[in-house]
Amino acid sequence: MPYPATQVDLQQWPRAQHFAFFKDFQQPYFNVCVRLDARLLFAYCQAQALSFFSAYIYLVHKSAQQYWPMGLRIVDDQPVHYQQVTMSVVQLAEDDSFRFSYLDDTPCYTTYAQRMREEKARAASEPLFSEAFAHTEGRADVLHVSVLPWLQFSSFSHATCLGATHGIPKVVLGQYDKVSGCMPLALDVHHALMDGLHSAKYIQVLQEMMHNPSDYL
Repeated sequence: MPYPATQVDLQQWPRAQHFAFFKDFQQPYFNVCVRLDARLLFAYCQAQALSFFSAYIYLVHKSAQQYWPMGLRIVDDQPVHYQQVTMSVVQLAEDDSFRFSYLDDTPCYTTYAQRMREEKARAASEPLFSEAFAHTEGRADVLHVSVLPWLQFSSFSHATCLGATHGIPKVVLGQYDKVSGCMPLALDVHHALMDGLHSAKYIQVLQEMMHNPSDYL
């Protein structure tokens, strides 16, 4: 079921004019690419026998819901806000193609990790255009997340669609470097909803969670 949205008050929102300026751009998304310090999170997962993958996916989900601008979307040409979102996470299938798995908001990491395992198995057993795909893709209350564990990339660009995007943010994480303790993060956001400062503040929220994994996992 979709999560409920709250209409953004354009009379009170400081970015109302920015929204009007950017919302009809042909390519309104912009991208930033940074290196996250994940050494404390990686060490904690090793010590606690936790999946590093499920841990950082969980923190991406939690941080996106904690930082208010990451919940902004465009519905019927107007800004709305979702306090909760579903994560659409790319999973690799056995034939080297990918599937989408879907993770709802779960306050407990243990439950979330179990749900990830179940969703990975479901996605692997179904075609790309699955029933879950039909029920979830195209909704605004979604956060798109991809993982490239084979690459320590320094830039990233997405395939784009000229249809309605709802202003959904896109997060891509790369290969963890065990020497430096860093992993790349690419973040695409809609300029009608967020600026560079908001991107930086969201990344800071995620980084702080990675620095303090025992508070969240």
